[in-house]
Amino acid sequence: MEFLKPYVLRRNACTAVCFWRSRVVQKPSVRRISTTSPRSTIMPAWVIDKYGKNEVLRFTQNMMIPIIHYPNEVIVKVHAASVNPIDVNMRSGYGATALNMKRDPLHMKIKGEEFPLTLGRDVSGVVMECGLDVKYFKPGDEVWAAVPPWKQGTLSEFVVVSGNEVSHKPKSLTHTQAASLPYVALTAWSAINKVGGLNDKNCAGKRISGKESIIAGHFSWPVVHI
Repeated sequence: MEFLKPYVLRRNACTAVCFWRSRVVQKPSVRRISTTSPRSTIMPAWVIDKYGKNEVLRFTQNMMIPIIHYPNEVIVKVHAASVNPIDVNMRSGYGATALNMKRDPLHMKIKGEEFPLTLGRDVSGVVMECGLDVKYFKPGDEVWAAVPPWKQGTLSEFVVVSGNEVSHKPKSLTHTQAASLPYVALTAWSAINKVGGLNDKNCAGKRISGKESIIAGHFSWPVVHI
């Protein structure tokens, strides 16, 4: 049996190494993210727990910090955010059915699971984390973004946005100035481009007049005169 001892020793050594490797692989990763909160898992935010008027707004210090679910997403630390008419309407329940269908197209969640809901569409801030497929941004970049209404909003310390929803903030603007522009600017651009028909090929000699406007839903857009 003496000749079996080296084999047993080698096998035990291999088992120990394999066990050690499995322990290393299973070791949980640590998120490296800066936060003003004493705990790295919660953040302050303005939320609503049901639809209604201003009294449904609630400030909390215990909102979970968002995480990256898709490789094209980035986490932005909010330096400034703004309130738009759509936020006021969403607080009252405007578009709730359609937005919930967008959030949960397979109807796997029960009614009311969108709460607590964070409002706010515009944001200006600094990139904290990037998904694996994000090529144009890195941690520390100053950015601005318009967050779609079916996503958690910007009235919080951190927000997650997709790479196609964010761009580098103009250096000439402060965070406060930048946060007042993205959503309303895109709304105006949509009106000019989709309703007015202006584009890079046919806009020569055309102007926008504020004397007349098109009413669509809760929004009013200037008429484009040719």
